[in-house]
Amino acid sequence: MSRIINTSAEISAVLAELCTALETPDLAIILVAPDLLIAPLVLSPITENSLAGTSAGVRPQRDGNLRIAHHGVSAVQTSFHHINAGNAQSIGAIRIHPRDFPVAHGAVKELAQAIESGVITPHDCEVTELILAALTRSQIQVRAVELIDAPWFRSTADVDAAQAQIQVMSDSRIRGLQANRVDDGFYSTFIVRKLSKPLSVLAIKLRMSPNFVTVISFIVGIAAALSFAQGARWALILGALLLQLSLILDCVDGEVARATHRFSVIGAWLDASTDRVKEYAAYAGLAAGAVVTGVQSQFAWGIALLLMIVQTARHMGDYNFAAIQKMREAALPRVSILDPHDPWGEGYATFSLRVNSRLSLRWFKKVIHMPIGERWLVISVVAAVFTPLAALLTLLVLTSFAWMYTIIGRVVRTRRWEKIPVGVELITAQRDNGPILDLLPAVFRRPPASRWNWANPMINRLIEMGVVAVIAATWFPQWITLAFGYLFIVAFHHYDNLYRALAGSKAPRWITWGALGREGRTIIVVIAAGVGITAFYDALNVGVAWLFMWCVIIASAQYLSARKVIIL
Repeated sequence: MSRIINTSAEISAVLAELCTALETPDLAIILVAPDLLIAPLVLSPITENSLAGTSAGVRPQRDGNLRIAHHGVSAVQTSFHHINAGNAQSIGAIRIHPRDFPVAHGAVKELAQAIESGVITPHDCEVTELILAALTRSQIQVRAVELIDAPWFRSTADVDAAQAQIQVMSDSRIRGLQANRVDDGFYSTFIVRKLSKPLSVLAIKLRMSPNFVTVISFIVGIAAALSFAQGARWALILGALLLQLSLILDCVDGEVARATHRFSVIGAWLDASTDRVKEYAAYAGLAAGAVVTGVQSQFAWGIALLLMIVQTARHMGDYNFAAIQKMREAALPRVSILDPHDPWGEGYATFSLRVNSRLSLRWFKKVIHMPIGERWLVISVVAAVFTPLAALLTLLVLTSFAWMYTIIGRVVRTRRWEKIPVGVELITAQRDNGPILDLLPAVFRRPPASRWNWANPMINRLIEMGVVAVIAATWFPQWITLAFGYLFIVAFHHYDNLYRALAGSKAPRWITWGALGREGRTIIVVIAAGVGITAFYDALNVGVAWLFMWCVIIASAQYLSARKVIIL
């Protein structure tokens, strides 16, 4: 539900009505420029998406009147305000979320006073851009929602001709374009999405929920892993096809969500969690298939285990760096609406803005990062054409290279950041401290306030998982398969903590303590290894059983219950 403010009146009357509406934080407020001509459905990501937050509709445009950084509006140009580098154009549609009403009220009131005093003399029909400038200059994070490439017009002289162009694009075509994901990988964009679109149309016709499609994708992905485990050529080819089908269905759930505006926090959690389970199950299937083809068990499972650790650590670094980078680099300066200059200073133009304007380089960077589409393509092609072991080794090399490439870039970038605490709550939510660490004196539990804190979860995961892997590979190679299963569940637990933290929450202490914390689990494994082979085997066996029940079943049930979710 939302409230629409009429912007066709005098700007002073519009701002007065908006100020009044902002005094009651109940419904989101929608503002649409009075001169905007566009199909209403095209605006639905702004007008209908209750999870959109405070947002503005934009279209990419070189030297436009907006500058977008980290998917947010960082600067706005009006007849009064200047920006030095623009990379998008304002459509003229804004959504203000109730949580931003208090700050927005002050910003709009300041704008109204500036216009009333004559300091700002607005042009006709730029009320939405002025309000957007007021919001961003008051440090309100405004999400830039890139609308589809559909006909739209501002201040057009020929309204009839404009309306005729708008009506040419059907609702079904609009929904199909809205289903696209804006920031996808190369393989997913140019290959997978071409195959997923017909299935998305079918899913919508059958009234399937996005979460139901996610569950189907999960089942197909597990079937692919089981097929890889057979080792025979026909099974490897079948596994490759099933893994690609799972990837296609993974695109379908997102397309259905975007086309029908059925977004939810739990949907994102379910989608991301099942992706990791499917991928690590594929590693296990390839390891089992390699053993069937004659590869030594310890070697095959050791490669799979190393690959899982690398991928887990890499993901922890990826997600946390991206989140903290956005907090630091997209943090808006507080600037008066009366200041006509660029809020970021004269000559401001980010390196990323210049680099990403080069399309070929942007796609090259996407490929070299090895996103999920590219990783699953490598698994499918190499396993089907060569061997399961070749698929594991190829993916390990490529993933490790991608990880090192990103680490180098992040180290260089982090060195430029100010030495101030940012993202402390995000990282603290992922500490996974058990009773031992939590009961230590406060001096040993200092908050992760360094500018390098984004690497904290990545390093902690490497230490915990690496200790188990080294012990298993060095002392007890006969239990390397059991070690893989144990760390599979530990990785799931850490991904659960990560997704909770990114959603602004964290696991309750009883969940973390019940899993014994990272230090408790590590100590038990190390002591068991010191006692002997039987103790190590028993520790991993009990760990698999307990952690599966606690971290997968109980923790997931607690999260779903807290969100009052119906999955299907």
